[in-house]
Amino acid sequence: MLDYDFLAIFICSNAFLYLLVHIPLDIITYNSKEEKFKKGAKEYPPWDKSNFIKIVTVFSSLFFWLFFLVWPLLHFLGWDNFMLFFNFEIPFVGIPFQIIGLILVSFGTIIAIIGRISRGTKAISWGVPKNLTVNRGFRFVRHPLYASYCYYFIGLPLAMFNYLLFPLMLGIIGYYFTAIYEERILVEEFGEEYIEYQEEVGMLIPLIGKKKK
Repeated sequence: MLDYDFLAIFICSNAFLYLLVHIPLDIITYNSKEEKFKKGAKEYPPWDKSNFIKIVTVFSSLFFWLFFLVWPLLHFLGWDNFMLFFNFEIPFVGIPFQIIGLILVSFGTIIAIIGRISRGTKAISWGVPKNLTVNRGFRFVRHPLYASYCYYFIGLPLAMFNYLLFPLMLGIIGYYFTAIYEERILVEEFGEEYIEYQEEVGMLIPLIGKKKK
């Protein structure tokens, strides 16, 4: 199995890069006086899926960030014995699976960063955006942020081989249904422009999930 010191450095590096891009841009977006919302957009009800799915999605996201930010520090302080107690090994194929997990984590970080830079201050996730963002990171997938969480939720359990991390995968369900709900709104607000975008770009995986013409 891969060395835990290496895994801690790798995870810490990805968390640092993610926050290095997102925090400044989020602050700029919040303080920007630029018009961010589409004028005349309808008032849409909250996402109406079951409370169970919402709870699982929120819990998965919070637990992911807790591990992503805290575990490397705990590891180097030697305070992570409880967490590592739940690790396991798979002979012969363990390291290849871990490498796949690290690739997924890296891809999640890359697509989250490119997507956040592409979004700039023009569109925010808590309202109908003034304009569609379909460049750069949004040319890979239609929902870079949700996609990054999905890659993280698969990549981290594979990289760590830890029983406590595998429930993260349940969070993918919530982000998938959230993406579907938001796309219904975007189709209603932007019509053919968004439908054409759906036909060209995959939803959460590059080239997969395109809307059929």
